Amino acid sequence: MSERQSSVLSVEGGWSSMPMLRGRVLVLGPLPPPVHGAAVVTQGMLNWLRENGATVTVLDSSANSHGIGSIASHARAALYLLVRLWYHLVASARLLLRPDVLYIGGAGGSGLYFQVIPTFVAWVLRVPVVFHHHSSFYLDERSRPMAVLFRLTTGRSTHVALSRSMAEQLRTRYGGRRTDPRVVPLSNAIFVPAARPLPRGGGVGPVRVGHVSNLSLEKGMQEVVDTAAGLTAAGHPFELHVAGAAQDDVTRTLLDTLRGDPRVTVHGPLYGEALLDFYARLDLLLFPSRYRHEAAPMVVLEAASCGVPAVAYPIGSIPELVFAEELLAPAGGFAAHATALVGRWKQVGDELSQATLEGYRRSRDAAAEQRGALWASYLPGGSESDGAVLFSGGAERRPLS
Repeated sequence: MSERQSSVLSVEGGWSSMPMLRGRVLVLGPLPPPVHGAAVVTQGMLNWLRENGATVTVLDSSANSHGIGSIASHARAALYLLVRLWYHLVASARLLLRPDVLYIGGAGGSGLYFQVIPTFVAWVLRVPVVFHHHSSFYLDERSRPMAVLFRLTTGRSTHVALSRSMAEQLRTRYGGRRTDPRVVPLSNAIFVPAARPLPRGGGVGPVRVGHVSNLSLEKGMQEVVDTAAGLTAAGHPFELHVAGAAQDDVTRTLLDTLRGDPRVTVHGPLYGEALLDFYARLDLLLFPSRYRHEAAPMVVLEAASCGVPAVAYPIGSIPELVFAEELLAPAGGFAAHATALVGRWKQVGDELSQATLEGYRRSRDAAAEQRGALWASYLPGGSESDGAVLFSGGAERRPLS
């Protein structure tokens, strides 16, 4: 392979080469720390751009916080808002240098108002925008700042959705103009390391269930406790592993109710190899999130990369991440659904694990082609053959334009 080529994973599982990208990208978005899905994706995207030849300038918009809702002090909250405003104004100023593309790691709530500022400047300067969505909050109800962002990103820009259903919802709620931007799906599976096969229980011994998140009621801590109670009442042998940091006193109290059970292990926050070892302990992930911004949670895909299915509520893009309909719990019925599934695990566990691993691999392979096609359409050096988008699941091809 020549110096001016790099490789992207093809849908068939082999490798296809594409010319190195040449151009300048201004990246505005959250970066770790703290570690959360949007930050991991932004970091992964800018790393890939650099590895493939693009010149990248980065502005971290996270202000080192999980968001204003996580800040108790009014003074610190005001400082957080001022810092975020400053970074968006700096990004607006750097657009005067006319990068080839402005890439924005999208916010979900009030942060969208900040992102309107550089998007407006990009519109004035005719700099195309790649807006990467990370929230489903503005899909069910129309959001004024998102409507403005959509109008400011015209046909030369692209909105990156996290699934086909999310892309269709964006088009339906905010589209309809002749000058609408492109909306393309790109699975977060591309930002999860390649699958690492791990041994499963094979139907022998207790079913190992787990939960990992920034632990809170919104993320489903009460449902996890209720599931443990349901499994105990049903007499199903199980182990429960819980990882993450408790976000409030109510969650800490719920964790304390679990600690006295010898079948329960509370691990605290886990990262890197420790997180992979956590997934190695599991047969089934419990992810009963009701978080209003939940879109395509990384932990569901991380578990899937290890062949661990996730049972979850069908919110955001989760129905396209779990790869089996019986893994979707009805509203308000998570504990009963998960308990029944564990009761049938000897019959269905291996099949669900295999379907999960294969689904993750299909999504990752498709996303590799989608990502190459997206950036080849903007940065000189990408080949014309990369100008098709392969939708998740491998069933549909469409041109980017």
